[in-house]
Amino acid sequence: MPVSIRQARDWPGLVRHSIALDGAVAELCAYPEVREEKLHIVEEQAILMLGLSRPLAGSRGRVAGDPRRRFSRFGGLALRPAGVPLDIHVGQGAFHTVRIRFDARRIAPVLGDMPMDDALLAACLDIDAPAIAEAMLRLAAELDHPVADSPALAEALVSLMLLDLGRHLRSAAERGRRRQGGLSARALGTALAMMEAPGPPPSIDAIAARCGLSRHHFIRCFRESTGSSPGTALRRLLIERAKALLVEEDWAIDTVARRLGYAGAPSFCTAFRRATGRSPAQWRALMH
Repeated sequence: MPVSIRQARDWPGLVRHSIALDGAVAELCAYPEVREEKLHIVEEQAILMLGLSRPLAGSRGRVAGDPRRRFSRFGGLALRPAGVPLDIHVGQGAFHTVRIRFDARRIAPVLGDMPMDDALLAACLDIDAPAIAEAMLRLAAELDHPVADSPALAEALVSLMLLDLGRHLRSAAERGRRRQGGLSARALGTALAMMEAPGPPPSIDAIAARCGLSRHHFIRCFRESTGSSPGTALRRLLIERAKALLVEEDWAIDTVARRLGYAGAPSFCTAFRRATGRSPAQWRALMH
C-alpha cells in the first residue's frame, strides 16, 4: 500500500547508511512506495539528492503562494532549498537516493542572497551538472561500503560539490536576469510531458507543433525558459530513462537501446558514455 511522502520520510529503515560531516549528513536512502499526491512543504534543511532509480513520473515543484507560477520538473539530481515554501506534486513509486542534508551555515555561501525566483528554482530542482552527479555517485559508493577514511573522502567530495553547485546556480541566476521571454507555463508543461512520455523521444518538430509554434520559435523560447536547447533536454531525459532501465530490467544492452529509439547498442553506448563517463554495462554493475 503506497504511503504519503511525509510518512515515507519517517519510514523505519529509510536511511540505510550515513556519514556525519562538518555541517552536513550524507545518507543512502531507500524510500518505500509513495502515492501520487500534491502537498505544501518547507524544508528545514537544504537537501541535495541524486536518484539511484527511476525518477517518479510527473514530479514537479514551484514556489508556493501564487498559482500562476509555473511548475519545474524534479530531475535526477536536485536541490530542495531550506526555508522556501514549495508546492510539490509527487508521482507514485518507490525510489532509492543518495542525499546530503546541509546545515544553514554550510550551504549559505552557495546560495548567497540570490532571490528564489522561478528560474533559480528550476535550476535547483533539475540540476544539469555531470561533475556533481559523478561526485554523488562516488559518495554513494563510500556510503555503501565504508572504510576507515570514508568520512575524509566524503568531506572532500561535499566541498567539491558545493563549489560546482555554486557555479551552477550563479549561472542560472544570471540567465534568469537576461531572460526576456520563453514558453508559457502551459506550453512548457506540454513540451516536458511529451519529452517524458515512455517510448522513443518525439521529434522537436512534433513538440513545436503541439505547442502551436514554429520549430525555430519553439527552440528559442524553450532555451529562454530552461537554459538548454530542446535537443539537449531530450538527450538528458533519454539518459535518465536508460539509467532506470539498466537497473530495473534484465534486458540486453541492445534491447535497452532499441526501446529508447536508438538504432542499436553501438550508438546507444556512445551516447551513454558521453553523458555519464561510463558504459551501460559499467553503470549497471555500479548500481547493483
